[in-house]
Amino acid sequence: MEKFFTPDSLVVFGASLTNLNLGQIVLLNNRQIGYPGRLYGVGSQAGEINGIPVYTKVADVPEVPDVAIFLTPAQTVPALMEDCGQKGITHIVIESGGFSEYSHGDYTLEEEVLAVAAKYRMKVIGPNCVGTVHFDHKMMMPFAFFKDIPQGGRLSLISQSGGVGGSYLRAVAGYGVKPGKFAATGNKLQLDEVDFLDYFIKDPKTDVIALYLEGFKRGRAFFDQARACEKPIIVQKSNRYPESAKIAQSHTTALSGDDAVVGAALRQAAVIRVDDEMEFINAIRVVGLPLMKGRRVAVLSRSGGHAVLSADACAKYGFEMVPFPESFIEKLKTIYKTRVIAHQNPLDLGEIFDYTIFTTILEEALKLDLYDGVLFNHLYSADFEGAMSRTFLAGVEKLVAKYQKPVCLTMISDREEILDVQKTQPYPVFTSPAEAAAALHVSATYSERKSARNERGALYDFYFDQKTVEEIRRRSLVGNRTVLTDEALAVCKAAGLQPVKSLVIKGSQTPGRISLHYPVAVKLLSRDASHKSDIGGVAVNLRNRRELLEAIGGMKERLSLLPHPPAIDGFLVQEMAPAGIECFVGGRRDPAFGPVIVAGLGGIFVEIFKDTAIRLAPVTPIEAQGMLKDLAAWPLLAGARGRGPADCGALIDLICRVSALLDACPDIVEIDLNPVIVHPEGQGLSLVDARVFFPADRE
Repeated sequence: MEKFFTPDSLVVFGASLTNLNLGQIVLLNNRQIGYPGRLYGVGSQAGEINGIPVYTKVADVPEVPDVAIFLTPAQTVPALMEDCGQKGITHIVIESGGFSEYSHGDYTLEEEVLAVAAKYRMKVIGPNCVGTVHFDHKMMMPFAFFKDIPQGGRLSLISQSGGVGGSYLRAVAGYGVKPGKFAATGNKLQLDEVDFLDYFIKDPKTDVIALYLEGFKRGRAFFDQARACEKPIIVQKSNRYPESAKIAQSHTTALSGDDAVVGAALRQAAVIRVDDEMEFINAIRVVGLPLMKGRRVAVLSRSGGHAVLSADACAKYGFEMVPFPESFIEKLKTIYKTRVIAHQNPLDLGEIFDYTIFTTILEEALKLDLYDGVLFNHLYSADFEGAMSRTFLAGVEKLVAKYQKPVCLTMISDREEILDVQKTQPYPVFTSPAEAAAALHVSATYSERKSARNERGALYDFYFDQKTVEEIRRRSLVGNRTVLTDEALAVCKAAGLQPVKSLVIKGSQTPGRISLHYPVAVKLLSRDASHKSDIGGVAVNLRNRRELLEAIGGMKERLSLLPHPPAIDGFLVQEMAPAGIECFVGGRRDPAFGPVIVAGLGGIFVEIFKDTAIRLAPVTPIEAQGMLKDLAAWPLLAGARGRGPADCGALIDLICRVSALLDACPDIVEIDLNPVIVHPEGQGLSLVDARVFFPADRE
């Protein structure tokens, strides 16, 4: 990967001698910015471009270039790659478009590219990308002119879109952030975000990694890398809704995934997710400061009105504005004389015009263990206080470094003044109390999730009866049918979960004396009906044998009257479970991220309220508990309005076992346990219904 960022030589295919085309721009741009390596062009005519030699075939280039860049029609690329392979070039950047993103799933050209790459053991970026940038090396592959190249940047940026990536490079520079390295992945035919993430994690000159993505090619691998990373990772993931999927596919062949799964994966790995460009930039800026270690905030403000706005913003993000201690108030009285404004949090500093006092008060606030960070509103006149404000900023930067707490500064002045401060001053500033509070929220949330990730605990030492699962799958395949409810419950039992007591009555049998305690429930077993209640295939609270017989007879009669009567494979009789809170636990296999586990309120509520929490499987007990606490229904489980708590420990155990089963048994593509009836604390739960799907069941 290093060769893509610090090549000693580049060859650009598609460079024109006479017209300012894209290939020529790449060569001229690198010459203009001072690229220290050797440049070559390959085009239809031999000659020179501003002293850069251009050949008609790569075989004539006097050395083996480190990287070949293609800006030629898509159909020419495989043959040109073959020429590069014979020359000995192993690093390829295909900036050309016109591959599968425009061919409606025709992957012929891409297959040819991969075949040539495999033949010569090439590494390939693209197609449909703008390659890489290394600012310190003064090397730029994008086909756009750049100037004023910054150096010493510690931000590395990965973008699936060259256009978005280029605009973000310019945007962060406008806010005083220096980018260090950049990579555009395009269609991700071979190298993708996982490869570049791995490189930037190991790169000693990268402190922060930011990504713009439209889809994940290897979601689980990305998750595993991000979860082990100590550097902040910021992701803006577009293509979140069905309406944008078609547009994204035509742009970079991204496929729209389940955005809830993406959100769960990023949260679990402590990746900061943002929604737009401004959040993207602010997140990059705030993680460059020391992180919040809690949610206690001191608000200092030169404006009383902005102090009120700050209090609202802090409340919105769950910050606690702890009152200043008496010792702090007494200290303030020695620093300046107050006449009107009360000493409280938020602290109104509207009476002060000596800038050295601001710095002193800020330091006194930072000294207090009561606070994890400070929000400072600095309202000033650019004409009279511009120079002093910049001196104040420098003082703030030193105090933040000294006390290792973030100070989010809101600079409120003329528009031109703020733009200049944001661009020229190294310390990040914000334009409103809401924006500053949001930045503190990013810092606090990242700190919380990083701690939760690093302290997730151990996975279950899990064992399951694989022979039972395999036998049930074999029966369903041989019978060309779905898994029946009793078999699905047997799969759960194989994972160490105990369903309620039950027995199976074959469809032609008449039940005699049963070994279960009344009352009981009876459920249809049918390969044609997975949702039994929708066709009247469930009866509950049957108090004796007579009611049981009547229920079974009534089901048979109702089913026979349906336009397409389902097959009757039998009936499942179960002891009625005690009352409790109906929950849902399920999981499925996501195409990008692998097994995921879902938990929430069950019964009819799972579809009405959609109150669920998602994690990538397998999960630890600590992560399973976090899932429950994410639910709007958590107070119900924890015990609300005088009710005792439910047996959350038993529910956590079930979540962990189902997640481990999904991870250990790739043949299970989906599993639903609904309802899981959770009883009061210490009384366990009742598993009364389940659905399990193997691959053939979903075809």
